[in-house]
Amino acid sequence: MWKNTHPSDPVPHPGPAGDRPESRWRRWAPIVSLLLLAPFVAELLLGDVALPSVGIVAVFVPLYGCGALLVRELARRTGRGWPAIALLAGAYGVLEEGFATMSLFNPDFAGHRLLDESPLPFLGMGAKWTVYVLSLHVIWSVCAPIALAETLFPSRARVPWLRTRGLVVTSVVFLLTVALYWAGAFYAAGTTPGAPVFRPSAHQMTATAVAAVVLVVAAFAIRPDATSSGLPGSVPSPLLVFTGSLVVTSVVRQSAHHLHGWVSVVVCLSAEIVAVAALWWYGRRREWGPSQVFAAASGAVVAYAWASFFLTPIVGTTDPVIARVGNAVFTLIAVVILALAARRLRGTRTARP
Repeated sequence: MWKNTHPSDPVPHPGPAGDRPESRWRRWAPIVSLLLLAPFVAELLLGDVALPSVGIVAVFVPLYGCGALLVRELARRTGRGWPAIALLAGAYGVLEEGFATMSLFNPDFAGHRLLDESPLPFLGMGAKWTVYVLSLHVIWSVCAPIALAETLFPSRARVPWLRTRGLVVTSVVFLLTVALYWAGAFYAAGTTPGAPVFRPSAHQMTATAVAAVVLVVAAFAIRPDATSSGLPGSVPSPLLVFTGSLVVTSVVRQSAHHLHGWVSVVVCLSAEIVAVAALWWYGRRREWGPSQVFAAASGAVVAYAWASFFLTPIVGTTDPVIARVGNAVFTLIAVVILALAARRLRGTRTARP
C-alpha cells in the first residue's frame, strides 16, 4: 500500500474523447464508485447515520466524494502513490475539520466538549480530538475508499480517471462545498437561541490554511519513484496484512472512546507509527502487490463496521433497534463490496501497486 508507481511504468493521461474508444461505463464507473464509497465508509459505515436518514449521503458526496476523488487524481496524474495520497488525505482532513466544520477549534462542537481532554491552549485545540478525527479522515474518508475503488477496477488502478475538465469541476465543487460549510457554520453562530456562540479567530483560520498547504507541498515533494525501489525480500501474506490492519485500525478507532487524555493520543499515534513503518518497510519490496493493498483496506473497513454496533447515530432516530438494523444493513453492503473487490482481484493478473 505504501508504494508509488514503478519508474518503468508510464503514467498515461487521458486525452480528448476522440483519442481512443472508451465506453462510458469504463470511464464513469470508477469515478461514481469512489464518489459513493467515500461518504458510505466515512459516515454510514461509521454509524453516525440512522438507516431511515440514509438519503443524507447525497449531501456528503460533494465533500467526501469529491474530496477523495480529488486526492486520488492529484496523486495518480503525477505518478505518485500512497505516501502522497496519505499526505493529501491529511490536508483534506484539515480543510474539513478546520474550515468546513471548525471542530478542531469549537469547544462545543455538536454539543460535545471535544477539546477539554489533552488541551492545547496556545492553539485553542485539543490534542486527543485533533489526532483522532484527522486519523479517521486519512484512513477511512480517503485512503480506504480509494483502495477499494481501485481494486474494483484494477485495469485502471494506476491511471487518472478524470480529464482536465473533470478535474477542474471536481476541485471547484469540493472547494465550494468547504466554503459553504464554513459560511454556514460561521454566520449561523449565535443565531440559534441557547446555542453557544463560536467563531474561529483569524490566527486559527490562518494556521488551518498553512497546515493544509504544508501537507500538500510535502505530498508533491515526494518523487514519483521515491518508494518504488523494488527491493527483494518476502512480504506478509494478505491474511496477515488484513489481520494487522484490523488490529491497528481497531485500536485507532477505539482509542478515543475508551482511553482518556494524553493516553489516548499516545496509544493512537503509536499504533499509527507502527503501521506506517510496516507499510513503508514492506511496501518497497517487489512482492508487495494489490492483494496486500486490498487486505489493508479491508481490515480498516471491517474495524469501522464492527465498532459501529456500539455507537448511537447522531443523524436521524436514536432508537437502538433501528440503529442496530442500520448497522447490519451497512455492514452487509460493505461485505458485498469487499467480496466483489476480492473477486475482481482474483480475476486479474498480479500488478505492482
